[in-house]
Amino acid sequence: MHPRPHRRDRARSGLTRRQLLGAGLVAASTPALAACFNGGTGAAEDTVYGQPSGDVPDEFRDRQRVVLWSNWTSHNAEVLQRNIDAFHEAQTDIFCEIQIFEGYDNVESKLAASLQAKQVPDISVLSDVVWNRFYLNEALEPLTGYFDENFGTDAFHEKFIAEGTVKDDVWWVPFGRSTPLFYFNRDIFADVGLPDRAPETYEEYRDWGIELKGYRRNSTDVAMRAYSGTDDWYFQGSSWAFGGGYSDGLDMLFTSEETIAALEYDRAFIHDDGLGYLAADPTGDFISGAAATLLQSTGSLTGIDEAAEFEYGCGFLPQQATTGVPTGGGGLSILRYASDERKQAAWEVLKFLSTGAASVDWTLGTGYLPTTKAALESDEVRQKADENPNYQVAIDQLEIAQGPDVVRRYVPECVPEANSVIQAVYSGGNDPESALTTMQSNLEPAIDRIRSQYEERVEG
Repeated sequence: MHPRPHRRDRARSGLTRRQLLGAGLVAASTPALAACFNGGTGAAEDTVYGQPSGDVPDEFRDRQRVVLWSNWTSHNAEVLQRNIDAFHEAQTDIFCEIQIFEGYDNVESKLAASLQAKQVPDISVLSDVVWNRFYLNEALEPLTGYFDENFGTDAFHEKFIAEGTVKDDVWWVPFGRSTPLFYFNRDIFADVGLPDRAPETYEEYRDWGIELKGYRRNSTDVAMRAYSGTDDWYFQGSSWAFGGGYSDGLDMLFTSEETIAALEYDRAFIHDDGLGYLAADPTGDFISGAAATLLQSTGSLTGIDEAAEFEYGCGFLPQQATTGVPTGGGGLSILRYASDERKQAAWEVLKFLSTGAASVDWTLGTGYLPTTKAALESDEVRQKADENPNYQVAIDQLEIAQGPDVVRRYVPECVPEANSVIQAVYSGGNDPESALTTMQSNLEPAIDRIRSQYEERVEG
């Protein structure tokens, strides 16, 4: 049975030291990850793993405890805790403890180790390129049967809920989703005589960069773009825009003429034309005026809006042969090896965070895209879009966005390999074709390792 709301209890707010330090398990190592992603969990379907240790305030001792592992820190962590506090006040049966591991990668490593240790959280935040791997290894709970007439899959934006669905079952519910946007400094564009908009194509972007070249502001040369060498998310999108991609199913496309052309564009933009550079902090450089443009997450809108001392605009990512907008961000999954009582309580937490005032508060408080139709159509979100048209751009661009290619989603080695390649090209001007050919060769054993699981769990 679903727990029903009863009298209000006063929930404790704030983040404890234990929440920040995590669940008390030893840090995951590479062997732990390899073990998880090479052989599955090896557990029977009715196996129940223990729950991580933690803190339960005295006022919640009689409630069912749910442990939620999160990647979010600082402001976003406070917004999430605020909504969990509201959940505690809305009912008297469940207590949810958030345990934080900074960044998606740390959550992934910790979760892989927890499966080996047979001690798992009940809910975990997982990124769009991580949850699939735990699904492949049968570590996630199918969620379709938990939905009902009051909270169905149709509550979510079709694009987002589809990304978390495999073989007609939902395994990952969208929460904290984003796309990259094209940010531009309106003051600099006006000084140079560029149009007050984002470029329509990558070729137009290059042409505008050439017009900007030599421009100085506050006695400093201004570059057209500051690049990040540790974010292949952008390259996934530009590879599509040029007509290529990472993969078609498990068939890699890194050595296709179109994918090579996408990376060659960036190499030439930086090293031949001198229009960009590899930056330690591209967002900071955009805010300081050192770079005229930025390709960055919609989740950066709030921070840029607060920090920028100039007029800025946002537009869709440039096109080339076609569009190339990747979705990103996180979602919530329930762990298969929690007990039935823990899983049912975890579902109540997930449902609360995804509906009503909590979903609106999360959207407005973090800047992430609204993932439910109710949040998207709420007066509060509509007002925000009216007040800041840049936020409406993010919502509109979602219609042409798409989820990551299969190899990026299911092969753990893909993202670090891609980051290594783009950093070498951005910083050293390495030949894109040679770098991508080596990357494809390096990934072949990793793809062979998961092929049978993928064919059975996804295609079969």
